[in-house]
Amino acid sequence: MQLLGWTLVFTAASLEHLAERDIDADDVADAVFGRHGLARVRRGGRGAQTRWFVVAPLADGEFLTCVLRAAQPRDLDEEGVFVLPHTGEFEQLEFDASMRLCVSARVSAPDEVRSYRSWWRGKRGRR
Repeated sequence: MQLLGWTLVFTAASLEHLAERDIDADDVADAVFGRHGLARVRRGGRGAQTRWFVVAPLADGEFLTCVLRAAQPRDLDEEGVFVLPHTGEFEQLEFDASMRLCVSARVSAPDEVRSYRSWWRGKRGRR
């Protein structure tokens, strides 16, 4: 599943969280938008507790695991917030239901990479 319709939202807190892990917003966008290989997406929770878990490769061959939640209009009111649409061109900060707030991201664990590769092999076999 590609997430080309999503717009990613980053707050100062989410950028600080990423920086602690030596990850930047561009890495998250590359993973979520599948720029270096198909993104595997799983959804968990219900309603306001819904989270999307994305595992995808980066340009250097590493895999990134991202956790996203639906953005809320209040998220756009925070200082330093910015959005990255799938087009890569910055847009105005008008709320849209397709917006997903980056909650967390980290280099994928070995079991997540194995699961991704198994999933990918299954996708290739269905063509």
